[in-house]
Amino acid sequence: MRLKNLPALSLLLMLSACKVYYMTPSSLKEQLQKIDPNKVEDSYDFRLGLLGVALKGGQKNFYNGIEKVQVADKSGNLFDRPVMPHTAVRLTDLNGRRTTLYFDSLFLKDSLLFGSKSHFISLTVKPIRIDSLIKIELQ
Repeated sequence: MRLKNLPALSLLLMLSACKVYYMTPSSLKEQLQKIDPNKVEDSYDFRLGLLGVALKGGQKNFYNGIEKVQVADKSGNLFDRPVMPHTAVRLTDLNGRRTTLYFDSLFLKDSLLFGSKSHFISLTVKPIRIDSLIKIELQ
């Protein structure tokens, strides 16, 4: 690759980066407590046809039914962001450990946060105490 193309490539990469939004643990807890039980789904993943169901061993996906979530940008401005199947949430706890989950799979039971790392295969995630979170990022 020629060096003269490097600045253009760098600019392209910066412009195409995902925007990151932020939430506080109390905001996440408040929004997850508003889950409408009528919109919650337990369904098979047919995006890959029967292969998707087979990969998960016949297990179903959980969808929390949240369609939009209130987040803040880096400057603190609030936005209502739509929740898509690919919306990821990165949770950082007091020890600096990061866990990335799909937002549409999150649910809260007591003070424990549950979620899924994949829509295609079942990856069990150890429940996370919501009061141990120091940073919540959405992409």
